[in-house]
Amino acid sequence: MQRARSSLQKATVWLIPAVAAWMWFCTVANRSAEQVMSLDNVEGYALAVFTQLFWIWSEHGEWAQTIHYGYVDSWMWSGHRVGWLPMVGWMFGMNPDPVWLCRIQIGAVALGAFPAFGLGRLLVGGIWGGLAGLVLYLGFPPLSAIALQDYQDLVLAIPFLLLTIYLARLRMPIPFAVAALCACMVREEVIPMVVLVGLGVPGSWRQRLAWVSRAGVVAVVYGAIIWWLGRDFSGYDNPMLSHTGDMLVGWPPVFSRSMDDLQNFYLNFLKPVQFLALLSPLTVLPAAGALFFHLTAPTHGGVDVTWGGHIHHMAPVVAFVVAASIDGLGRLVRFSGRLGRLRTPILILGAGAGLWATITLASPWMRFLHLSPAVTLTTPGEAAPEWALIDKLPKDARVATDTRMSLVIARRRYAYTYDESLPEKRPNEGLDAVDYILVRKRDRDWVALIEQAPGAIPVDTTKDYTLYHLQR
Repeated sequence: MQRARSSLQKATVWLIPAVAAWMWFCTVANRSAEQVMSLDNVEGYALAVFTQLFWIWSEHGEWAQTIHYGYVDSWMWSGHRVGWLPMVGWMFGMNPDPVWLCRIQIGAVALGAFPAFGLGRLLVGGIWGGLAGLVLYLGFPPLSAIALQDYQDLVLAIPFLLLTIYLARLRMPIPFAVAALCACMVREEVIPMVVLVGLGVPGSWRQRLAWVSRAGVVAVVYGAIIWWLGRDFSGYDNPMLSHTGDMLVGWPPVFSRSMDDLQNFYLNFLKPVQFLALLSPLTVLPAAGALFFHLTAPTHGGVDVTWGGHIHHMAPVVAFVVAASIDGLGRLVRFSGRLGRLRTPILILGAGAGLWATITLASPWMRFLHLSPAVTLTTPGEAAPEWALIDKLPKDARVATDTRMSLVIARRRYAYTYDESLPEKRPNEGLDAVDYILVRKRDRDWVALIEQAPGAIPVDTTKDYTLYHLQR
């Protein structure tokens, strides 16, 4: 009876991260839904590609897309190797909607609260240590900013890397190997970071190298599998390999970022109290690879240093910074044990200062990201009017629009962007390739072309767009 009660108490403790994760999830997911429905997201075109890719996979069982110029019909459609694509596609099929796709990502990031809580209990100590881990994770402003990156598979690295680090610290080889595999499946560039996770495990260098070797075996086996599956792939370069090749040819690498970028972007990954990560250099070390590539990436091509741009490439950095900051806090707590009677007041002052810094410095981020605390999921009150126009069309209609409005037509087998993919996917067909076209009024050349087409009838209009039916 006593043993059962003790087990129940231990299990009940995990309700703390469950409640915290749910509140954070609702807060971020509600904002994400507002962004998607108002078309005020990071890049609707990128989300449209993922939406159509997963829609065709869940509806027709094939990897194909027509909405983006250049990408090929393959599970490696953009050159990346993502083992989680089929699973995310299956989950998307439960509710094929871009809002739901974004919530899948945000929900996965929210689940990182569990290994963060576990790391806090293990490295800092007790329930209070677990709460500290939650604050360092869920209260970390860049975490929310990256979770709001519409959908980007690399963001899924955050919870899986945290879980891998946590299981290594628990010294559980088999669960660690499973978590390492899950992290590798996020994207090919995560694989080298997974191998280095073991460097942060306490102990002798022989023990650390044993954990590195375990992750290395997982990485080699998984890497061999995805290489074999993609051995005949051609049509789009792998971005990581291309960037590595460019650096090797042009060594030494050229850093493409400025001091302003350092001040306004990179240093924010050590705030409000995550500078504690510097106290655990071996834990944060694997992030150096991702950071190096980010610092040397071209200033064009979707690797941004503005908080409203494409910053998902920094997702692995978030995972290692959080884990290292929890470990750094644990080191401070253990050091305080040598202070005798001063230990308790110092801990109280330190905890108060840390909580104050988190709340005070995180509040501007809440306003900047337009986050409102929530405990339930809500439906956005306003949506771009173009959603309603497209929802009225037959499900099998072939539709085109511009890249700006591409998301609203993405849940279709044949959806094109007339300023991007239509000339490539349906060459020499022009307007004959589509049944409906949602054209932006300021695209006067396209408006004139459509109005001259036989059988073109305006169906409906919004402030900025007109929907035409191209009757045959």
